[in-house]
Amino acid sequence: MAKTKGKKGAASRKMAKIIVAQKKENGHYSFKQKVVPLDNVQDELSAAKK
Repeated sequence: MAKTKGKKGAASRKMAKIIVAQKKENGHYSFKQKVVPLDNVQDELSAAKK
């Protein structure tokens, strides 16, 4: 089997899934999810709280 050349380390990059719940006027919740690099988790969380 031949090795394929691609971006080195792209598959091993650590990612985090952030799920944000928002309560609607009718009492139900809506959920949004986002996958971000592990280094950007704190920035995304602070942005989601606003």
